[in-house]
Amino acid sequence: MKPFLHLLLVLCFLIYPSAAAWAGPQEDYEEAYKIYLAAATSAAAYSDRLGELSTRYLEQDGWQIDHYVQPQGRSGVRYLIAQKNNTPFYFIAIVGTENEKDVKLDLKVDKVPFAGATDEEISAAAAQKNVPDTEPKVHKGFNQFLQAGPAATLRSPRRGSLALPDLLTANKDRKLYLTGHSLGGAAATLGGARLISTGMTSGQLEVITFGAPAVGNAAFAAKFAPILPVTRIVQSSDPVTGVLQTLFGGYQQFGREIKWPAPAFVSDSHQLTGYIDSAIKNYYDKRRLAMDAGMPLPAFPAFAGASQDSAYILPLKNSLPENLTTEFWYMNEALQDEYRRTFSRQVTPADMPDSWQQAAAASGCRWVIASEVSASRVKQEKNAYYITLTQTIYDATTGAVADTAIYSTGTYTLTPLEAFIHAFKEMNIHLNSRLTKTAI
Repeated sequence: MKPFLHLLLVLCFLIYPSAAAWAGPQEDYEEAYKIYLAAATSAAAYSDRLGELSTRYLEQDGWQIDHYVQPQGRSGVRYLIAQKNNTPFYFIAIVGTENEKDVKLDLKVDKVPFAGATDEEISAAAAQKNVPDTEPKVHKGFNQFLQAGPAATLRSPRRGSLALPDLLTANKDRKLYLTGHSLGGAAATLGGARLISTGMTSGQLEVITFGAPAVGNAAFAAKFAPILPVTRIVQSSDPVTGVLQTLFGGYQQFGREIKWPAPAFVSDSHQLTGYIDSAIKNYYDKRRLAMDAGMPLPAFPAFAGASQDSAYILPLKNSLPENLTTEFWYMNEALQDEYRRTFSRQVTPADMPDSWQQAAAASGCRWVIASEVSASRVKQEKNAYYITLTQTIYDATTGAVADTAIYSTGTYTLTPLEAFIHAFKEMNIHLNSRLTKTAI
């Protein structure tokens, strides 16, 4: 009987290997997706061009973004809340240093006590004097930055938006991710400690930071490391993550550290653009490994107003200079995802067919999309390029050109990959407009 059971177990494993085979890679992929969203929302929290673009693209993907700002003339925390229907988690992303008032708070490096089980008790504890360093203490400026949270109001009020306390109460069954870059990451860690102290459980929230400095002393780290899940994303040679320990002492990081190499096209390893670039690439790397292990390609919800017709997507033509060839695979993956959201059905051959018109007609698609990516160096600028995406739409039946568009984006404040994504996002607006006019 035992040999028979052993044989049965072996046969079951041979017939149904997929779940066990890709469980680990799928978990890595899911974490990479979570980190990518944390990076995107952290960028969207800023009020600069990158923040505006990140907010727009998240909204295109179905996320509702509510920005909270301080009253005119006041300093303190600004943040956003990102929610999506039928998604079991949401994000609160806190802005990093972006004005002189924030810098002044960064420089308040003295420590204040951190204790209490209510917001009022925590605020009162911070005012206590002569508390020994064996008790939990935190950065005075970061704490003041966060304490301004209740004064923040919706930048653009709309029906259905909730104040933060009401949101936390109404979403006890959804997981909260607190995130931010630099000062925003420090505030996210402090915010997580406050929520844990006031009754939220460690299973209800997680903190994800990018290039964040340490928040408190060794006693603070010892108290919250076991009960507050913190994932710290750190790019190599980012000086901010260790500056307080090195220059002032008495500070200690805690939580799980994930270290990434700095992107080749970012001069400052602390810049958020570098973290976003790495998060995108990490997402696609982990997705490829999970799919190689047997995980199916994730579903891509269609954009609002997406075409109901079908398209034959020719392989993206690579006309990048040699020093940008490492970016091409990621560009192609991102572009294919965009097409999956744009068309109700798409056919994508692995290689360029001998006769794309015959292949497209045989596939039953109405349109053929041919795209090319190229780049030209900006004169007198180091590592600066114009990333250009050229797209031609053909009628699959006649082979006639239906439309041609060219979009270029400079890499002054973006990496080449980010510039390419911006180019095809803008081109997609044109594509949808063109397809709508043809009454598809």
